[in-house]
Amino acid sequence: MGKNKEKRFNFLGSFSSRIFLISILIICALIVSIIIPSSLYIDISAIILLCVIAIIMCAKEIKDKKYRLSELSKNVDTIFKESLDLIEIPMAIVGMQGNIIWKNNTAEHLLPDEYIEKSAIKLASAKKKNPKSSILEDVGNGDVYNVICNPIQFENFECMLVSFIDKSYENSLKQSLEDSRVAIGILFIDNYEETLQGLDEIQKAEVSSVLTKEIRSWARENQGVLAKLDKDKYAIFIEKKFIDKMEESSFDILSRVRNVTKITKLPITVSLGVSYSEDTLEERYNAGSSALDIALGRGGDQAVVKKDKKYDFFGGSNIGLEKTSKVKARTMAQAIRELIEKSEKVYVVGHRNSDVDCIGASIGVAKIAKFLDKPVNIVVDAKCNASADATIKKIQYTEGYEDVFKTYPDVKNDDFTNALLIVVDTHKKSYLVEPELLEKFEKVVVIDHHRRGPEFIDDAVLTYHEIYASSASELVAEVLMYTDGIQIDSNEAECIYAGLVVDTKNFMFKTGVRTFEVAAYLKKFGIDVAEVKLLFQNDFDTYVAKVDIVKNAEFIHDKIAISMTNAKHDDMPIIAAQAADELLSITGIQASFVLCKVDDVVMISGRSMGDINVQTILEKIGGGGHLTFAGAQIAGISLEKAKGKLLESIEAYLND
Repeated sequence: MGKNKEKRFNFLGSFSSRIFLISILIICALIVSIIIPSSLYIDISAIILLCVIAIIMCAKEIKDKKYRLSELSKNVDTIFKESLDLIEIPMAIVGMQGNIIWKNNTAEHLLPDEYIEKSAIKLASAKKKNPKSSILEDVGNGDVYNVICNPIQFENFECMLVSFIDKSYENSLKQSLEDSRVAIGILFIDNYEETLQGLDEIQKAEVSSVLTKEIRSWARENQGVLAKLDKDKYAIFIEKKFIDKMEESSFDILSRVRNVTKITKLPITVSLGVSYSEDTLEERYNAGSSALDIALGRGGDQAVVKKDKKYDFFGGSNIGLEKTSKVKARTMAQAIRELIEKSEKVYVVGHRNSDVDCIGASIGVAKIAKFLDKPVNIVVDAKCNASADATIKKIQYTEGYEDVFKTYPDVKNDDFTNALLIVVDTHKKSYLVEPELLEKFEKVVVIDHHRRGPEFIDDAVLTYHEIYASSASELVAEVLMYTDGIQIDSNEAECIYAGLVVDTKNFMFKTGVRTFEVAAYLKKFGIDVAEVKLLFQNDFDTYVAKVDIVKNAEFIHDKIAISMTNAKHDDMPIIAAQAADELLSITGIQASFVLCKVDDVVMISGRSMGDINVQTILEKIGGGGHLTFAGAQIAGISLEKAKGKLLESIEAYLND
């Protein structure tokens, strides 16, 4: 009963109960004034008094409530800040512009203001793309923090509570595990047999001893384990941190081997393929072997490091020694013949924007198929450049070639069962006239002379890839030489010969003994050199466009010429390439680059006298080719921006 009285007392004494009683009194006064009109003024006075009392009570209650809330807020804020100060995690309240509003004691002692502000701005930017974003930041003294934040709203003011979770130990452990990851490299001595030819037994032993000693010394310096697989091949097992060290020195084993083998008539070089990103040792070994294949396919004397799906290249300044042995050419000729004989039909395809070398090599392959009584089609672009188009028109006058050349729409619905596809003058699927064509064949042969890049048609049943060759036409002509009984028409010979001429710049570049042997072989079939020259004639507008490009060239470091043109011609890539050749005739110019634009693609032609590796320069911006001539295509970019990328790549190359 006492508890009920206490509850009633509390109820009657509460603010809401007092307002309720005043409201009842006002209602009673109104009722009395209605019943007894004579007491109206007294009742009105009472009502007014009660209303004033109610207003005063409400105002006082609101003021008291605000005061209590303010005090509570201050207490909560104090408790909040004191609690955050006690937490050992660095925390800060930061404005959306990166300005620090408050930070706890841990942040005060561990983190500089600049680091907090930079991290907050970076994280705010990341959260715009992904609200759940966090970032990993290095303070600079070895401490690494995972930065997270939560937004805070104060009326119209936005800020964020940024927390820094120490990940230094985890990061150190992860880095230690990564550094100790076992990398597997395959090292190959280039041209070992060719170099030792002509040496007596004592000299051979001396060269072999010097090589082995230098390679083993290099492996020991990097705490690696070396295993000899063959007389010219080694496997090396080494921790990844030493691979990083090797990269910093651009794999000095390349230069060390060149320097210690000067006693030989021909320089001895080594190539190296390395991989460490795969899960198992077997996968790393296979990936290292693939990286070595790429190094050899690019001419040797270089190291290729595979990192996930990316390849890094080091060295590779040599042109590539011509192989004196023709055993491989003879073997390839026999293998290609057997594959054609076992196929019901042959298709030949080259690269987009087909040039004369591509067409000449295709005609040579088509000749072999015709000689073996196999139906053959050469798949070309709907529109070729002027020289390639002239070559096609020339051969179409030869009996049997009237319907050989087709575009992809002409053949895409053919039955490709037991058909053979022969790819010439490229090894990259994306460069094909129609990449989709590759998927339709079970049997593919690749014949190419360009330096091998990361992208390669690696499921071919046969690959004839020799970067020492001047052209794809040279390789195909050697196959023709070893195809017994074949007789070549003069028009066919002239088209193949034209491929030699265009890629050697009239036998001025990348021309070896075997190049002239092929030219002599083709000459036997009645080549008219004047007829070949007609294929490369330009009209007056084309000649003027080429002259304008040369005239507008600018010179970098007094040895590199760069020119770009906005001119629009059907054969703009060919004009640009010819202009790049012309720029090399200027005294003191060692390399030249010409940029033009075709539709939405900037095309770059690079040429060199040999001292500057244009392939390495253009490879950095997605191109490739050879040391003395290379190209690149960049889509969706202006000529000015493409030129900027080219200049950056040139400077990086010159500073290496």
